[in-house]
Amino acid sequence: MKNFNVAIPTPFRDDESLYLEGFNPIVKHLTDNGIDSLLVSATTGEQNSMSIEERIHIIDYFNQQKFENVELMFGVSATTTRNAIKLVKKLEESVFDSILIQFPPYIQPTQQQAISYINELLQHTTKNVVLYNNPFRTGFELSAESLKTVINQKYSNLVGLKEESDAKRHHNTDLPDDFIMFAGGDVNLTEKIMNGCNGLSSMVGNVYPQEIKQIFNDLLMNKPVD
Repeated sequence: MKNFNVAIPTPFRDDESLYLEGFNPIVKHLTDNGIDSLLVSATTGEQNSMSIEERIHIIDYFNQQKFENVELMFGVSATTTRNAIKLVKKLEESVFDSILIQFPPYIQPTQQQAISYINELLQHTTKNVVLYNNPFRTGFELSAESLKTVINQKYSNLVGLKEESDAKRHHNTDLPDDFIMFAGGDVNLTEKIMNGCNGLSSMVGNVYPQEIKQIFNDLLMNKPVD
């Protein structure tokens, strides 16, 4: 899995219906500018503003396209485990390479319930999975101890965490060598890299794709950036 992706918006018409054809110029613009990994239907993609059926339409649309030389990740978030499983099963037979699993909005599960939720969804996919800890949006924060518990269960397809909280929490966690700690967004990127993030899921990349990718790579190599 690539350690840099751009989280793309979902295009809508004026009446708020999906404008699926609008994905094509977005993908073309980004791939033409050197971006080779895209995150579809996550926070930037307004996943929780869409119905499960609308998100399935997006999956179907990408299945019909021939987007080449680009890694595709799809965000899964649902209030019910049943609907999350529905999306995961749909993605299992899709062109998407990986799944970003966000914890349910509003629910605020216990840590054990969150672990059970992860375990349940991982049973339904062989795709690479990145967990998404976004307490500012969901009201729930996966603890460092809970991440350690999940890591110790040795899922071969659990390859990363998109962290919107403090990555320093995980310094004492024995992560797999190829595990990617994605910084969630571009704000305070230098600090996030210093705190342990070795990946970036960028929003700014939609507007400045080449520039933010270069800044990210320079930061990883401890080069000064403006």
